[in-house]
Amino acid sequence: MAADDLTNLAAVKAWLGLPSGASPNDATLAALITAASRSIYAWLSRPALLPRAYNETLDGESRRIVLRQWPALSVASVAIEGRAIEPVGAPQSRPGCGYLLQAAESAPPGRPQALDIFGWRVPRGRQNVTIAYTAGYAVMSEAQSVPSASPWQVAVAAPYGAWASDLGVVYAASGAALTQVAAAPAAGQYSVAGGVYSFSAADSGAAVAISYGYIPQDVAQAATELVAERFRAADRIGLRSKAVGGQETVSFDTSAMSAAVLALLQPYRRASF
Repeated sequence: MAADDLTNLAAVKAWLGLPSGASPNDATLAALITAASRSIYAWLSRPALLPRAYNETLDGESRRIVLRQWPALSVASVAIEGRAIEPVGAPQSRPGCGYLLQAAESAPPGRPQALDIFGWRVPRGRQNVTIAYTAGYAVMSEAQSVPSASPWQVAVAAPYGAWASDLGVVYAASGAALTQVAAAPAAGQYSVAGGVYSFSAADSGAAVAISYGYIPQDVAQAATELVAERFRAADRIGLRSKAVGGQETVSFDTSAMSAAVLALLQPYRRASF
């Protein structure tokens, strides 16, 4: 599966009522999943939904700047006409001066967030503001405890959509980061597969905070339905309707995306600006 796929083979086969085991259709379905995901990203006017870094160059217009990607998780840097601006409250900043990121909504779909500039003039101009930030759907610092007995594994809660990417684990008490390994973690290490985090017996009972990216469930469902529609459409290529037994006419939806799929996706679409 491609890194930015919005659904997976198991979900599509379950929706289609196909056996879960390997089959000759798997390669076709995998290709359709990637193609459907790219079509959805294009319709949403968004390059990705999982957390990733962005660097934007914007026109200076006001002290309130609306970021293009959301939900914004953190800001790495802000510069106005080449001058670096620190966050509000940074030790080296003047009191009350700097940038402040509007808090993200806790549940998807969310909305684009504003970055406010305090104490600095933002001259009107072309491409004179640069912002580096991370955005995408994520659960940050989910509180968990390593079990006190084997197998020392934790399954994340994933309240808004299935786990899709790891963003790190820290000890809740100290904030010190654990190191990700492929398997057999030792003290201070962890491994992860499909949203299940494995720890060492040495960390038994430790309180940890887990961060991870996810694809919102309604978007994943839209992708699953779109793949299923395209897969079934192969049996009726070029057909708009057909007569059944001379008594009934069946019409087919030939739109690129069905109304049901579009309804699921609409709240996540980025407005052009």
